[in-house]
Amino acid sequence: MFETFKKEIVSQVAALSGVSAELIEPAIGQPADSSHGDLALTVPRLRMGGSPVAAARSLAEQFKPTAAVTAAVATGPYVNFRLNKALLASKVLGAVHAAGSKFGCTSSGAGKRVIVEFSSPNIAKTFHVGHLRSTIIGNFIYNLHKAHGWDAIAMNYLGDWGKQYGLLAVGFERHGSEEKLAADPINHLFDVYV
Repeated sequence: MFETFKKEIVSQVAALSGVSAELIEPAIGQPADSSHGDLALTVPRLRMGGSPVAAARSLAEQFKPTAAVTAAVATGPYVNFRLNKALLASKVLGAVHAAGSKFGCTSSGAGKRVIVEFSSPNIAKTFHVGHLRSTIIGNFIYNLHKAHGWDAIAMNYLGDWGKQYGLLAVGFERHGSEEKLAADPINHLFDVYV
């Protein structure tokens, strides 16, 4: 959403400084301190010559506020810009409404494949809340990749189940009971495993 606002800044700064838009655009970013403004222009990156502090002051003084960019203030070698928050909110909400559930989706991962493996519970024990965190994070990462065009594959790898069943078999030989197994199989097997 900042692109519309950045374009206004770039066009005015290009006209005021004589520096090409291709050099100005990557010099605009977030200020280190948000109290200084919403976007910041790093003047030394423009390679204008002379004092960057004086150049920043000159650009800020000459900058004409617009409906989108309401102010420009020099802070050392930076020009900090204030954006019209109501206009920004209106543009963001309009874009969200227009895109619906596809808002924020891109095709940046098109042609790429990823396997997201998550959860990996010990299948000889009961599934518990400790597995929930990994499952939620894994599913989020999977959905994030899908939203950006990746061929994403979600996999819940069950891990080294041979060892668990080996322990369960030995445990049942030593501590198992056919009667308890028939009455409450899951809990009895869990007790035997432990």
